[in-house]
Amino acid sequence: MTMLMWAGAVLVLLGVLILVHELGHFLFARLFDVKVLRFSLGFGPRLFGFTHRETEYRLSLVPLGGYVRLLGEDPSEPIPPVDRPRALAAKPLWQRYTVVIAGPMFNLLLPLLIYFVHYAGQRTLLPPTIGTVLPGLPADAAGLLPGDKVESVDGRRVRYWEELEQIISSSAGKTLRFAIRRGPDAQERDVTPRELERLGPLHRREHVGWIGVSPRFHLPEVGVIDPTSPAAQAGLKTFDFVTAVGGVPVGTWTEFANALEHVGAAPLRLNYLRGGYSSVPFADIEIQEPGSATVIPTSVADPTGRRHYETGILSAELFVFSVEPGSPADQIGLRRGDQIETLDGAPLPHWDVLRERLADHPERTFRLGWRSPGGEHHEASFRQEVRSELDAYRQDEQHLVFGALSRLAWKTDPPVPITNRFGYALSHAFERTGQIIFAMTYGFGQIVRGRVPLTTLGGPIMIGYAAGVAAEQGFDQYLWLMALISINLALLNFLPVPILDGGLLVFFTLELFKRRPPSPRAREIATYVGLVVVVTLMLFAMRNDVVRYLLPR
Repeated sequence: MTMLMWAGAVLVLLGVLILVHELGHFLFARLFDVKVLRFSLGFGPRLFGFTHRETEYRLSLVPLGGYVRLLGEDPSEPIPPVDRPRALAAKPLWQRYTVVIAGPMFNLLLPLLIYFVHYAGQRTLLPPTIGTVLPGLPADAAGLLPGDKVESVDGRRVRYWEELEQIISSSAGKTLRFAIRRGPDAQERDVTPRELERLGPLHRREHVGWIGVSPRFHLPEVGVIDPTSPAAQAGLKTFDFVTAVGGVPVGTWTEFANALEHVGAAPLRLNYLRGGYSSVPFADIEIQEPGSATVIPTSVADPTGRRHYETGILSAELFVFSVEPGSPADQIGLRRGDQIETLDGAPLPHWDVLRERLADHPERTFRLGWRSPGGEHHEASFRQEVRSELDAYRQDEQHLVFGALSRLAWKTDPPVPITNRFGYALSHAFERTGQIIFAMTYGFGQIVRGRVPLTTLGGPIMIGYAAGVAAEQGFDQYLWLMALISINLALLNFLPVPILDGGLLVFFTLELFKRRPPSPRAREIATYVGLVVVVTLMLFAMRNDVVRYLLPR
C-alpha cells in the first residue's frame, strides 16, 4: 500500500468517526432548537468551509477530533436577548443531557450497524450435532454419543451449535435436560456441566460450564505404538487414515471403532491413505498415497481368563505430530510419534483436555507422562514458555508455548441455514458491542489499578498504523477496526473530564442536585484540570507510539 493510500485510510477512518460523533450533537441540538454556531471536522485553523443559514461548516487543519459549538454552551458568554431562548443553558436539563449524550451514543450506533451488516451476511451455522464426546466428563457420564443431535435443552429449542455452547457455558453446576435425536429415536438425558475456570480476554479468570463435547467428528487416523503389534506387523503407521474396513467405507473414528469392536480372529482388511511431503518452491505439499493392509488380530486373555482379540490400533488423538525445536516439549525429550498418556499423574482422555489445562495454568509446572514407539515409558516436568511477539499492528502479544502439536483431522455435519437472519444479526450485533464495551471498561480498570502498564496506551500514530494495516487486510478488517475505535471513542467521551462530554454531564448533574449551575470560576478550574489530565494521557500515548512505531527495534 502506498503512503497516499495509507494516509487516505487514516483520514477516512478518523473522518467517519468524528462526523458520526459530532452529527449526534448537531442533530439533537437542532431537534431541541439550540442554535448551532459551528460544525467543525478537525481542530485549529480553518482550511475551508461555508456558512449555511446560521451555522458555519468547516474543515480544520488538525484531523484529530472535531466539535459542534452551541450557543450558550458556556453559561458565562454574552448572548443577544433575541437568541437567549435558543441557548443551550436555557434548555431543560433533560434536553441538555440528551444533546451531550447523543455524540457518544452515535459512536455506539456505528459499530452496531457494522456488526449487524456483518452478521446479516452469514447464511449458515453449524447444527447442534455432537461429533466428539470426551471420556470421563459429564456428557460421557450422561450417555451422550457422537452423532446425537440436540433438539432442545430444558425445553428451549436449540438450532445451532453456538446456542448449545452458550447454554452449557452459563449453566455450571446446573442439571440440564437434553432432548436428543439418535437416528430415528428421540431420547432425553440429564447432564450437569462441570465448572471450569479458565483465562478469558485480558487474562481475566472466568468460570464456565463444560461437559466435554465438540461438533467435530474425528477422522479415522490411527496411532501405532507397539512395533510387535498386529497393526505394526501389517505395515500400518501412526497418522495413516483408514478409508475402508473389509471393503466398507468408514468416514469417522466412531465408525471405525465400531468396526474394531466386532473384530474376531478373522484377518482385518484395511484401506488407508498415508501422507508424505514433497518440497516445491515456496511450499511443502502433502501427498496422500493409498495403501492396504491385512491385520491379523492376536488372541489375549484378561485376568479372569476370558479371551479377546487385539490389533494394536489406537486413535491418533494423543500422538505428537510435531515438536518445535528448543521448546519445552523438545527440551524434555518429546518427539514425533510419541503417545501422551498422563498429566500430573492423571490419564489424559484427549488432546483438547491437555490444551485446556495448559492454557488455564500458565504459571504452573506440569509433569507429563508418555510412551515412545517401542513402548518405552517416560516422565518429565516442564513449564510453558511465555513468548512475546508483535502482531500485525505491532502490539506486544504474549503466547504460552508448550511446543508439541497433534494433527487430529476432523469434519462436522454440514452447516444449516439461519432462520430469521434479521433477528440473529440484531441480537449478535448488540451482544458483540456489549462484549467489547465490557472488555474495554475492564481493561481501563486494570490500567487504573496498575495491573496493566501504561505502555499499552496508544495515540494517533497507533490509530494511523492500525488503519493502514487493516485497510491492507481487507474492507471487513477495516470496518471492524472502525467499530472498535468508535466504541473506544464513545467510552473515552463518557469520562468525567470537563473538556470531554462526560465533564458536561458532571456539570449538569451538579446543577440537578444544587438547583443552580456551577460558578464560572469552578467551571474554569475544572476545565484546566481536565485539560491537564487529557494532555498527560496524550503525552503518554504519544511516547508509546514513538517507541512502538518510530524507534528501531
